[in-house]
Amino acid sequence: MLKISAIIPHAGGWDMLEKCLISLFHSRNVDIEAIIVENGSFEKINAEQISAYKDVHILHFERKLGFAGACNRGVEAASCKYIFLLNNDAVIEPDTLFILSQAMENDGKIAACQPKILSLRNKKYFDYSSACGGEIDIYGYPFARGRLFDSVEEDKGQYDQRTEIFWGAGAALMIRRDLYNEAGGLEEPYFAHMEEIDLQWRFHLLGFKVMVIPDTKAYHLGAATIGSDSFFKLYLNHRNNLAMVFSNLSLQSLVRFLPIRWILDIVLVIYSIFRLDFKRSWAVIRSGLWFWTNLSYLIGCRKRNRKLRQVSENEIRKKIYPHSVVWQYFIRNRKTYKQLI
Repeated sequence: MLKISAIIPHAGGWDMLEKCLISLFHSRNVDIEAIIVENGSFEKINAEQISAYKDVHILHFERKLGFAGACNRGVEAASCKYIFLLNNDAVIEPDTLFILSQAMENDGKIAACQPKILSLRNKKYFDYSSACGGEIDIYGYPFARGRLFDSVEEDKGQYDQRTEIFWGAGAALMIRRDLYNEAGGLEEPYFAHMEEIDLQWRFHLLGFKVMVIPDTKAYHLGAATIGSDSFFKLYLNHRNNLAMVFSNLSLQSLVRFLPIRWILDIVLVIYSIFRLDFKRSWAVIRSGLWFWTNLSYLIGCRKRNRKLRQVSENEIRKKIYPHSVVWQYFIRNRKTYKQLI
C-alpha cells in the first residue's frame, strides 16, 4: 500500500486542525505519515491530542516561518515518494489521496495534482483559492476554473473533466517529493501566497505538468491564518506575484510584458485611491518598493530558474491564458471561466 507524507503547516487552532486530521486519517487505500509544522503557533499540540493517530510527527518552531518555510521544513522531514500539502483549515474525502496518487503513478510527467477544492463554508460553491484548477494570464494574474477575482461560481459539475492546469492551491496539493527538491522548494522570502504557483511554474520549466483531478474533493475554510481583507494579505499577494513573474518569464517575455504590467499596477493604485481603498493602493505601492530594493535576490532566482529550464518559452506560453484576465473581467464583464474561453 502506497504511503504518503502529508505536510500540515499550523499556527494554532486545535479544533480546526483536529477536523483536518480526522479527514486525513479516514483516507482509504493509502498509509499516512502526517507531519505537523508548528510555526509561531499560539498553542502547542500535546501527545494526548494526537494519540488517536498512529503516525503523526510534530515539528515545533517558535518563530513564524510562513506557509513556505513550514512546508519546506516538513518536506525535509518527509520520507515518502509523494507529499501532500494540506492546510490545517481543510478536510478531504476518503478516496482523495488514493485517486490523486494513482493518477501520478500512471503518468510520470505529472509533477503535481490537486482535487476539486470546494468551500467549507458552503459546499455548493468552489473555494476561492484554486477552485477546480488554477490558471494564469499573460501578465501574471492568477485565476481559477470556477473563480475569477471575487466571483466564485457554484459547482454544477461544469469543470469535472481531468485536465492540465497551470497551478494547484497549496491548500490541498500532491507533489512528487524528488521534483519538489529538484526545483528548489517553496521560496521562503515569499512567506505566504503565490509561493506554490511559483514552484509549479518551475515544474513547467522542467518539462512536467500539473493536473486537476475533479473526481476527488477537498473542502477549504480559507483565510483562517491571515484575514482575507488584511493589508498583509493584499501586500503579500501583489508583492509575490511581481516576484514570481520576474523570476520565471524568459527575458524576451519579460521585456515585452513587464512594462504593461507596471502600467496596470499604476491604474490599480489610481483606481483604489478614487474608491478610497487606501489599503490596497498602499499594498501595491509597497510591493513596488520591495521589488526594487530586492532586485539582487530576484535576479538570483532568475539565474536559478534559467538553469532549470528544459523547454522553450513557446511551450510555456501554450499553458498561459493569452489575454488579460483583468480586461476580460472588469471591462468586458466576463465573470466565469467558461466566458473567458
